[in-house]
Amino acid sequence: MWSPHLKKDVLELEKVQKRATKMIRAKAFEIEITPEHKVAAQIGDKLELTCSTIGCESPSFSWRSQLDKPLGGSVNIMGNSCILTMDPVGIENEHEYLCSAFCDNVKKEKSIKVDVYSFPSDPVIETSTPLNVGEKASITCMVPKVFPSERLMMQLAKDGSVLYRKDFNQEGITETTETKSLTLTFIPTFEDIGKEITCVAELPIDEMEFEPKKRQTSQRLSVNFGPQNTNITVSSSNRTMQGETLMLICRTTSNPPARIVWGKELEDSSVQHIIDNDTLIIPHTQMSDSGLFICEAINDATNKTERTTVVISVEGMSLQDFDLSGSMKHSISTNLQVTPE
Repeated sequence: MWSPHLKKDVLELEKVQKRATKMIRAKAFEIEITPEHKVAAQIGDKLELTCSTIGCESPSFSWRSQLDKPLGGSVNIMGNSCILTMDPVGIENEHEYLCSAFCDNVKKEKSIKVDVYSFPSDPVIETSTPLNVGEKASITCMVPKVFPSERLMMQLAKDGSVLYRKDFNQEGITETTETKSLTLTFIPTFEDIGKEITCVAELPIDEMEFEPKKRQTSQRLSVNFGPQNTNITVSSSNRTMQGETLMLICRTTSNPPARIVWGKELEDSSVQHIIDNDTLIIPHTQMSDSGLFICEAINDATNKTERTTVVISVEGMSLQDFDLSGSMKHSISTNLQVTPE
């Protein structure tokens, strides 16, 4: 039998041992959060904050947000870890979050700051349709779903030369994602054809770590213009006799490429459609093939018309050249001297 004094001493020793064990455990008990300290999360993405313990067999956890606002996520405990999942991340998740871990009445805490942003896609370039030489037009660059949009910077450049730049920091603090745009009005010239338009958008938030902070889109200008330098050429021979082949070619420069329509003026001044092609070939010509031929070059911008007169000669006859007022003349004839018998 233990004496009362000895029993008391044993109990005291056990208490000391328990306190020492708790102190050892407390020193070994650590807490960590990943990611550490601060994280930038894109709105719409998934974010996981993991709170873990070291040196504790059965920890308990709790998460809370700054000012005890709603967490805006779900909590899942897995052994020595507690995961706070935000899926999807929203503007309401921009808080400082505190994880508390408990082990044998020992409490430890760590916090992490969540900053949110939105910069999900490259700019979109839109042009007024169509772009015609000499006509007022516009180019618009849009950046969708930006946050915070007051930190956005945009610029439009043509072949590397900046045309327009805008800083949105004067528009005030935003509380939602916004689509921002930049519009340039100009009058296209022939020199603009094929030029590269580039829209650059930047979200230069130095205090947040994310990529990319710069996005850009480029597009070649397609500028329309009506038929230019339209002309007609006749087959190489400058003499077309009845029965020979006649070839007329109509050439022009335009964007979009012009449709070439050949016609012939009739006696009543109406125009007979012949063919949709830049080359008109008439084999085995007859006298009736003589006349005024009309080439019309047509595209979305405008039309251009050129005319030429063709004369088919018959051997043994002399034909007078003929012309139409204002037309370009190609006179092809044969003059023969007929000797009386």
